[in-house]
Amino acid sequence: MPFLQDLYERTHETVHLGIREGQEVVYIAKIGGRRQARAPSRAGGRMPLHCTAIGKALLAFGDSSLRREVLTGSLERRTPHTVVAPGLLRRQLAQVVKSGVAFEYEESAPGINCVAAPVFGPGNELMAALSLTGPTSRFRPGAHSLTIRAAASALTATLTSAAQ
Repeated sequence: MPFLQDLYERTHETVHLGIREGQEVVYIAKIGGRRQARAPSRAGGRMPLHCTAIGKALLAFGDSSLRREVLTGSLERRTPHTVVAPGLLRRQLAQVVKSGVAFEYEESAPGINCVAAPVFGPGNELMAALSLTGPTSRFRPGAHSLTIRAAASALTATLTSAAQ
């Protein structure tokens, strides 16, 4: 929680920590921003991997068999902006691996944008992902890429050093 609280204090945006279960993101923590976006997420809530920034981070850095399973399955359209074309999603995931961050632009719910980065544990095992969410009217996910990567890296460093 200290990492999430620090990220919130720096940005005053909604902060999420999520893990993967099957083909879904499970939100295990959420801190609402002062200017909170109307995000459909809640602690304990679930969303499909392919339509959230956290889910894309988990897909991009996760198991290749899961990625293949998601890309060859049915991609649910949650909004008019949800990426449901497997080729486009595959290209987005490749970009996530290159940049270290994933983006969502009104794909899980209208009116919100997100940026996320993966969190790794001992042995470089993918553990979770952190995200920032804000309303499309003012939140520019790309402007927060360095911030979210730094927070995810700090949490990764803590998890890996605690295991030693």
